[in-house]
Amino acid sequence: MAEATASSTDVTQGKSPAISFINSNRGKPLLNLLQFSSYNLCTAPAKVNKSAVHDMKPNKTKFKNVFFLFGYDIRRSFVSGRRKITKKSSARREDYLSVAESIGDSVGRFMKRFVITRWIEVSPVIERVIDQWSILKEYFLVYLPKIDKNIINTDRWQRIKNHLDQQQTFVRFQFFLYLYRHIFSKTLTWLQQHEPLVHMLFEECSDLFRNVLISFIKDDLIINKTVKQLFSITLDSQANQKPDSKLETGETTRNELKEMSTNDKVTFFKDARLIYLTIAQELKRTLPLNNEFLQHVRFIHPLLRQHESTRNSMMIVARELPHLLSDDDLDQLNAEWRLYVNETVPIEWYKHNSVGVNSQEIIKYHPVDYYWKYIFAMKNSSGGTKFLILSKLVKSILSLSHGNADVERGFSENASLVSDDRWSLTNTSINGIRATKDAVKFYGSGKVHQVSLLDSVKEAQSRYHADQEKMQRLLKEKEEAEAAAKLLKDKELLFIEKEQKLIDERSLTK
Repeated sequence: MAEATASSTDVTQGKSPAISFINSNRGKPLLNLLQFSSYNLCTAPAKVNKSAVHDMKPNKTKFKNVFFLFGYDIRRSFVSGRRKITKKSSARREDYLSVAESIGDSVGRFMKRFVITRWIEVSPVIERVIDQWSILKEYFLVYLPKIDKNIINTDRWQRIKNHLDQQQTFVRFQFFLYLYRHIFSKTLTWLQQHEPLVHMLFEECSDLFRNVLISFIKDDLIINKTVKQLFSITLDSQANQKPDSKLETGETTRNELKEMSTNDKVTFFKDARLIYLTIAQELKRTLPLNNEFLQHVRFIHPLLRQHESTRNSMMIVARELPHLLSDDDLDQLNAEWRLYVNETVPIEWYKHNSVGVNSQEIIKYHPVDYYWKYIFAMKNSSGGTKFLILSKLVKSILSLSHGNADVERGFSENASLVSDDRWSLTNTSINGIRATKDAVKFYGSGKVHQVSLLDSVKEAQSRYHADQEKMQRLLKEKEEAEAAAKLLKDKELLFIEKEQKLIDERSLTK
């Protein structure tokens, strides 16, 4: 724990937070606990009863990068080192592409920038490293020493060389990729959805925890067990863990392990086992799997409408939400729920069936707010809202966020609005622009290229000026025409006067 604390201090001081990624030969243990960031597993509004919902919001450091667990300094020693060697030198970048072409059909691609605080960045970085492994070895171990003999004396090149020389480096990269794809990727993607998913959050967190346990805990301790029973498992007991032969590492990783020595295999499985243990312990500590409010909020799911436990869950949630419903409201809610359970609800309100390729039936469930929209619109015999109190309760629940994705997207949209030439926008202006964009997305199915409203708003001022100029031009033309007509009329009157004057003069001379 002292070493883990020291590593955390390094992070705050701006030093490399990961500990030697490839240094297994030094026998370093997996020191750092798994942390998460980017997206909290759930977030509850501030006004919700703390005793019921506070535990829904775990520590803000969630889903941070799993490199901490491995104790391997990929960022400083390999990934970032590889990128820094070429990022400021166009000649070296060109040389790297030339080496890639000389190897054969390989395609040279430069390393993506790895951001240590975002686990979501891990997969693209590692995928690119694995795809170009032979190119990297050829470039750093053969080509660079030939063209620049001094480079072999630099610490960065030595670190990269040490990693490339070790077979276990590639194996560990493969294991990292397996961890991301088969454990974290689905959950991270799920958390970033727009639709309300708070009613499914408990189930998703349970699946994540169970998926981690399945990877290293014996099956008979997990199968058909509740979350509460899973929590009672002694995770660090060797008797409860799978042997190395059954430890989930991925097929690609296991095939690569065949080329490693026995000692390296023992070290790898020891490290992998400790990774799973640390992940499981951290998930057990931070996931809201003991949160009863989150368990009971599942009653809004359409498929659980007639389940025997949903009424009790509904009443528990209604009582836990503060200052929302009075005692009379709770009595009416109970009556409305009985009507709701016995209501005939069309399947089309929550499920859509279609036929795909090879006449296979495709079932797609609508978002939960799509379903409740129809329930809210139901009327009684007198034309009033049929489920008045139930609607109030469900709307309050749907306002709960299942993660921080929408909030972070909001910050990104605000940042894109306040550009260099619009830095003086007020909060009112930003809110107005955001409201307009949200309305366009809602009414236009989010397809901007099919919606003319945004273009109309953007071009409103130019069209106004064009209309003003056109009106001024028409007014000027009208004035000019009237002036010309008046001038012509004046000339005609003058001509008539002269003609009359001549006639009068002739009459006098006779």
